[in-house]
Amino acid sequence: MVLLLGYPLWWILGLSDLLPLALAVPMLRMLLRNRPVRLPRGTGWFLLFMLWVIVSGVALWADAPGAVPGGGPERLLVFAYRLAWYAACAIAFLWIANARENSVSTLRVTRLLGWMFVVTVAGGLLGIVAPTFQITSMVEALLPRSLASNSFLQTLVHPAAANMTTFLGRVEYRPIAPFDFANSWGSNLSLYLPFFLLTWFGKRAGWRRVCAPIVLAASAWPIVYSMNRGLWISLGAGAVVVLIYLILKGRGRILLVVVATLGIAVALFISSPLATRSSDTIDSAHSDDRRGTLLTQTVASTVEGSPILGFGSTRNVQGSFASIAGGSTPDCPACSVPPLGTQGHLWLVIFSQGLVGAFFFVMFFLSRIWVHWRSRNPLELAGATILLFFFIQMFVYDTLGMPLFTIMIALGLVWRERSRIDGVAATSICMADFSILRRRYLPFLLACTLAGGTIGTAMAATRPTSYAAEVTLLLAPAPVYLASDGTEDPKSGQITIDTEAALVLSRRTMELVDGSLKLSDPDALRSRIRISAAPNTQVLTLGYSDASSARALSGAKALAEAYLGVRGEGLAQRRDQVLRALQEQLARLESTKDPTTTPITANSQVRFAYIAGVAERLRSAIDNLSISTTAAGEVIRPANVSKVRGQPEVDIASSALIGFLLAAALVVTVNFIRVHGGGGIAGSRRVRSSAKVPRFRFARLPVPALRRQGAPSS
Repeated sequence: MVLLLGYPLWWILGLSDLLPLALAVPMLRMLLRNRPVRLPRGTGWFLLFMLWVIVSGVALWADAPGAVPGGGPERLLVFAYRLAWYAACAIAFLWIANARENSVSTLRVTRLLGWMFVVTVAGGLLGIVAPTFQITSMVEALLPRSLASNSFLQTLVHPAAANMTTFLGRVEYRPIAPFDFANSWGSNLSLYLPFFLLTWFGKRAGWRRVCAPIVLAASAWPIVYSMNRGLWISLGAGAVVVLIYLILKGRGRILLVVVATLGIAVALFISSPLATRSSDTIDSAHSDDRRGTLLTQTVASTVEGSPILGFGSTRNVQGSFASIAGGSTPDCPACSVPPLGTQGHLWLVIFSQGLVGAFFFVMFFLSRIWVHWRSRNPLELAGATILLFFFIQMFVYDTLGMPLFTIMIALGLVWRERSRIDGVAATSICMADFSILRRRYLPFLLACTLAGGTIGTAMAATRPTSYAAEVTLLLAPAPVYLASDGTEDPKSGQITIDTEAALVLSRRTMELVDGSLKLSDPDALRSRIRISAAPNTQVLTLGYSDASSARALSGAKALAEAYLGVRGEGLAQRRDQVLRALQEQLARLESTKDPTTTPITANSQVRFAYIAGVAERLRSAIDNLSISTTAAGEVIRPANVSKVRGQPEVDIASSALIGFLLAAALVVTVNFIRVHGGGGIAGSRRVRSSAKVPRFRFARLPVPALRRQGAPSS
């Protein structure tokens, strides 16, 4: 109630992103005090994922392929923030699941979540009516200036009603209040909607039934103005689920009412101005290509660099997808590429916790779908719909925060409902039973983990040492062609920084470097070269790697010298071509301004004056080009060599986790045989029928004999 009922106030104060983390502490204290703690079936997958999140912190400063190398201490702040959110979500899930109905009633919690739908709609309307609304929050005012200016913290503590965007070719505002981003707003709205329908339209809704249609109709405007296609797809899928549920349950009268309501709503929507705006958003696939390229590079970087452990957090892309010197500018803030591991929670998990961690994360939610997909009552239907929304949005939205927090609360409520029907013992295990696991199997698990870490250490130690040398160049501008009016011709084929990078790897440059270094293998030479550029500049950095520091230094110097030589030859040829083109243009102009060949008209003087001005610009360009140097550029930072980090932390941690998983798999196998073995089929039946030995469930961590302790009634 403190968190959700007062959420608008916390947003204004700048506490909305921090309060859930703070409230997780008393939740955990109450959870551990009111024992026994029950773990719903499938929780083991999330515990394994949490282990991966914690261990992935060792790879925070590992360099990811395709990303900007290095990193500052702020990366640890982001990692700690995300870890705290995962922990808070897990605690909220277990706290709700273990809370007694008479102290934390399902009706109260669902009504609070329905109230959050109203708050989200009100925030969306604020973003439409007053899109430029923003204030300095209390937390923002109290932070030191060095922290308040941090872009990450600024997003968390600075309340704003909307975000500005221009992807439709005009300035538009997307509502975000009371959250941080437009996508977060859309995700939260969809997740609160099932509880709003459940508690504001039901028989026990009371006065809410009068306000519910008004709120639902008002939500159409911010839903459309949010331009969230992921939200629209989620709502469409949710409508299909509800219709199927009503058909299967035989609720013919309610089904007719729902279909009629949807038909009227669609007709009103099509006849309103909102339909045109929605069509514009759908037709403008502004981010599809960039999202596709980003997720491809995210997965490729993870597979190549750290497939088991991940990199702990996101990384900035080197350059952009269009240029190695790409980046945001004041005129184009969106020209920069989002970091690797963003634009979807699934890609965040894959990049941060590797493919194995992502597998555990997805398996937890799949296990909950497996339990609740039949939707025997409206609450389970709401939970199943929310999981459907999550599986749609995890590909396009970063749901870590209030969206995932809401999902875990919903899963806790739905598990309580299922345990009330099937029994607590059949749907969960007691956390105290893990003491048996600790006494019997923990030494074995630790030994296998240590053995895996030792193997990883040996692998890292035997990896050959590599050195990299870099030299930074400032490139001289290339001569440009002029148009017929004496101005720069945009169609003349500008030489870009990416063209220069291609010239570095050209056959002519490779032959010169190969002749200097005596390698006799141009293809192997290319694999040792790394090219980067400062965003939006003509500053090019050439890197060369080798097993010897001396050869790496010599290679970088030879590469820079060969490239500048080849570029100088190319610039000299281009200068001659441009010079001839300018002289031909000037000759044509001088022939046209001869009065003996030009008819005298009323506008002849203006025409002659214009031609004379263009000719003067051409002569000036010819003079400047004739005396200009053809130097290709200059070295602004001489070659320096450094040892390439072998990133042993990734090898050691990954091998240790593999050892742990192998040991855990062996424990599962042994326990399975212990529970189900003995005496063939007859013995297996006797074991299964025994009240002292539980049925084996893969979705939880097994123990030899589980104590079925009492659990809170729900």
